[in-house]
Amino acid sequence: MSEVQSTPRRGTRSAAAGSARARLQPVDIVLRRARWFQWVRRASLALSLLVVVGLPLWQLRVAGAASGGLSAGGGWSWLAAALGLPPVPPPAVGAPAAVSLFGLELLDPLLTLGVAITHGLRGSLLLVALPALVLVAVLGRFFCGWVCPYVPLLAASNALRWVLGRFGFKPLDVRLPRRTSLVVLVAVLGATAVLGTQVAPLVYPPSIIGREAFRAIFFGSFGAGALVLGAAFAVDSFVSRAGFCRSLCPGGALFSLLSTASPIRVKRDASRCTDCTVCDVVCNLGQKPMSDRLDAGCERCGKCVSACPTGALALGVRAPAVEKT
Repeated sequence: MSEVQSTPRRGTRSAAAGSARARLQPVDIVLRRARWFQWVRRASLALSLLVVVGLPLWQLRVAGAASGGLSAGGGWSWLAAALGLPPVPPPAVGAPAAVSLFGLELLDPLLTLGVAITHGLRGSLLLVALPALVLVAVLGRFFCGWVCPYVPLLAASNALRWVLGRFGFKPLDVRLPRRTSLVVLVAVLGATAVLGTQVAPLVYPPSIIGREAFRAIFFGSFGAGALVLGAAFAVDSFVSRAGFCRSLCPGGALFSLLSTASPIRVKRDASRCTDCTVCDVVCNLGQKPMSDRLDAGCERCGKCVSACPTGALALGVRAPAVEKT
């Protein structure tokens, strides 16, 4: 991967912006600024994956010990044994969307809504959802860029698009209407109300990945959720870059709604901006930092800040801005 070494002068910015955006791909861009920020973010994503894979492995080790070895013959029991995991219950159970940590239950806002629709809103439900709600209200749609276990698949999709482009095949990049994700969210919640059962876990990647990881580790196979993940990966790779996260994920739509009042924003110093399009290209969610067109869909990943060759962008606290169109 090569860095973008030059930036156009003010007099040529408008003409160069369109062609530069067409040439660049996310994997062409090196995140050279605020690297500590990106390392913290990557550590957070790694911890999320560790929860998804490590907890089922640990539970498999406990099940094998409790059954005298009878439950240790299938799945990934060999890996659980090789890692030397202790035969005692782990301190956490679940996956990033719904986890119990040291007895403290934490629930994703989308799953919280599903439970409220099917079983009614209770004080205990609000209590387990409160930490996530507060974090999203303050930090914005950070879950998508810092915790969601689908992010590695999205990175692989971007890499595949880059490879295909190198071989002369340019994948489509269809941009669905901005309100599509809200339509999906309403449809999922409406189906939940009509059917009386949670529908979100069937189409929400964090839930699917956690469930499929458990199935693979315990039984050595995948379920129907793997087909949904495969379809999402195909959409992102061949139809629309990050199209599932941007336009089809019900959780992302809900996070965007909840993060409207977040004080954490990407700020641009216009005097240092050269309209090189790097920040726009590196954003998976279709935000446009170069022209200050950012909305509540920003996941506060800071990649645009780290990618900016002139240091014109920064994450900071300010009053919520009015969305520009």
